[in-house]
Amino acid sequence: MIRINLLPVRAAKKRESIRFQLTVAGLITFCVIAISLAVFLKLKSDASLLRQDVESAEAELRMLQKKVGELSKLKEQKRIVQSKLDVVKRLESARTGPVELFAKIATAIPERAWLSSLLDQGKVINLQGLAGSDEVVADFMRGLERYRELGDVELVVAQRSKVTVGGRELVEFTIRLERE
Repeated sequence: MIRINLLPVRAAKKRESIRFQLTVAGLITFCVIAISLAVFLKLKSDASLLRQDVESAEAELRMLQKKVGELSKLKEQKRIVQSKLDVVKRLESARTGPVELFAKIATAIPERAWLSSLLDQGKVINLQGLAGSDEVVADFMRGLERYRELGDVELVVAQRSKVTVGGRELVEFTIRLERE
């Protein structure tokens, strides 16, 4: 019988199988390392881009905070200017107030009546003067009542005076105006 030694073929097949397995393992290892390196580089690039985005956002935030500070300064200046304008407006209305009061009294006073004093105490105005007769005083009061903003018209005193004009005694009067 002939015997063939198959050991070297088996050993060669075994070596060939080990070489193939080592090649496949090497290729798989290389692929895993290459993919891992690619993922690492991609993540590093993304992190770098995110860092740049954060830095630019922080720079923009600082710029916006500066603008907000300027805006708050402008709002404060606007508030100060508005308060000054309100003061000017109040002063303007206070300035025209006496002029309007005098104009109304001047149109309400009859021809034969004269004022000797006018005292404005805010809500109360006292008028003192002389008139030719009681009827002139009554006409004066009716003239004042036409102006409702002057308030209630009240006669405090009306009496004959020692002052005479053309031989006639004058009536001394005090009228009180109460504003609401």
